[in-house]
Amino acid sequence: MLCDLCGKDYDSRGIEINKIHICSECEQKIITTGALDPDYPLWIERVKTIWDQVALMPSPHYE
Repeated sequence: MLCDLCGKDYDSRGIEINKIHICSECEQKIITTGALDPDYPLWIERVKTIWDQVALMPSPHYE
């Protein structure tokens, strides 16, 4: 299984959201990257990609 943000091996310490995997390294970078960091736009785009995938997933039906 691979991280959907960086493509590296997903480790079980990361997070899984509706079958989308984020490795612990990417999770830490998302959490610690500030708005003034040069990598901030990169992480915003990566998170948008994940968000778009989650938004397109069918929602479960509750009775």
